[in-house]
Amino acid sequence: MKSMTKYFGAILGVILMLCYGCTRENYLDFQPRGIVIPSKIEDFRSLLDQVDVNLNSRDFSLSTGFGRHHGQTVYMSDNQFIDDDIFVAFGTDAFITRIYLFEETVFNSQEDDADWSLYYSQIYAANVVLEGLESVVDGTAEEIAELRAEARLHRAFAYFNLVNIYGLHYNPATADQDLGVPIRQGTLLEGVDLTRASVQEVYDYLLNDILESIDDLRDVQEANLTFRPSKAGAYGLLAKVYLFQGQYEGALEACNQGLALKNNIRDSNDDRESSFVPGLISFPNIPDDEQLVWFKQVRFQDIFPTDELLDLYEPNDLRLKWFTQATEFFGSLDSDQLYYGAADDTGNYYMGINTTDLYLIRAECHARLGNTTLSNTDLNTLRINRFPTGAYNPISISNDDDLLQFVKDERRREMVGSVERTFDIKRYNLFDDDNIDVTHTLNGRTETLRANSLNWAFPIATRYIQQNPELEQNPRD
Repeated sequence: MKSMTKYFGAILGVILMLCYGCTRENYLDFQPRGIVIPSKIEDFRSLLDQVDVNLNSRDFSLSTGFGRHHGQTVYMSDNQFIDDDIFVAFGTDAFITRIYLFEETVFNSQEDDADWSLYYSQIYAANVVLEGLESVVDGTAEEIAELRAEARLHRAFAYFNLVNIYGLHYNPATADQDLGVPIRQGTLLEGVDLTRASVQEVYDYLLNDILESIDDLRDVQEANLTFRPSKAGAYGLLAKVYLFQGQYEGALEACNQGLALKNNIRDSNDDRESSFVPGLISFPNIPDDEQLVWFKQVRFQDIFPTDELLDLYEPNDLRLKWFTQATEFFGSLDSDQLYYGAADDTGNYYMGINTTDLYLIRAECHARLGNTTLSNTDLNTLRINRFPTGAYNPISISNDDDLLQFVKDERRREMVGSVERTFDIKRYNLFDDDNIDVTHTLNGRTETLRANSLNWAFPIATRYIQQNPELEQNPRD
């Protein structure tokens, strides 16, 4: 696999100016010397992949393109703990402090929001691919259809995360009125209207992208190509979208479709010990992780778990070995605080779709639909791989409410390194009236994000609103 740097360079400047709201000139009207404007199948393939692969090391690293995933909202959840000592040792950026303390303004007029920029860069690049494929100069119909499907699915993934970061959770009663995010169609840079679509409009748009893409995707991708979308990945995203809409039968069916294509679960008994931290389990190299379906990653994810989170694990749960003393990574930290370090050894900070996501979504749907036996079965299928061989005692929970709560707790245990918890809190508070408040203390301040607060919708960066007056800020309370 060749690097796509020269191809992505053709549109990188355009993408950044779009996302940052700078001068909107049509830079695609000319071809600067030394820059390749995509026109062939291999150009669009390289643009979609945006990855350098070294097959000799059985590893690959992702650029800031389609392979990247947001990470900032992890600091809003009740899984994350930061105190003054961690703040100093970690060298925390000022904007992270603002997120952690739920401030009304996170990014000032001089700062950019990396997550907003990331996803709109992906959307714009997907639009470039989709428009360019209309006049591609080579390739078979099947190749063109596959690339078009991949671009659509990347775009859907970006919109799904954007609307859940910057919007309130999907509420069937108000989604057609609630502020979503701008739907950026096409590649024009002049006269772009960034008025926010409703949450319903964004969901309708991304669902159409998913459903239109499925038939033209490969069932699964090879181990060293999991950064590319697949049918299994599309069904995984579809299941998540339906879950977030409260459409549990649809989510269940999508899980069944996805797990029919790929259902491997990595056995934690086989995970090796970290090469530099004794006792810490290290995730495998990315191509060797058999439960990955569609790989996305953050550059890094620094998780300092709360006591509440750690108390959810049983003493012999192997996932406790995903944590180690924070001093192993931050030597200046004078604290007994633990740190989630399992991904640090190999850089396997996966955030996309994996089989454990699908098992947990299916278990939740079964629990909500009254299929208690099937829900227990899915949970046990996952959990037997998270305890020492021969030591696992299967669960058998018959009470519907207890079973649903167990599923929710299992999501926290299994998905500790992801940003899913913040989204989950939003949907539990809406659909289940779980009334989850989150309280954080730092620098002598204690702030609480209430369950019914409008502030669960992440504020849009001040700079973007100043440069695009039609872009409405989220209401604060």
